[in-house]
Amino acid sequence: RLLCAALPFVRYLESRAQRYPCALNTLHVGGTIRTCQKFLIQYNRRQLLMLLQNCTNEEERQCIRKSLLSCSLTEEQSQSGDEEDDDGTE
Repeated sequence: RLLCAALPFVRYLESRAQRYPCALNTLHVGGTIRTCQKFLIQYNRRQLLMLLQNCTNEEERQCIRKSLLSCSLTEEQSQSGDEEDDDGTE
């Protein structure tokens, strides 16, 4: 409850001495991370369906599909060399 009460007062996010305006809205309050994830999947599906239904032509739909397919989570490679090798040598 404390977090939900504080969120409307967040107006900016700061990073590297830069301020970014923002507005935070609570979509769901769940008891576990799993229930929150389930809600987000359903919410995003509904939003996507509404977005696709509002398209005026096939070109807009193709742009949305292309954007969705280009989104992916990839594991970043460590460039600093801090990770140990899996062969047992240090």
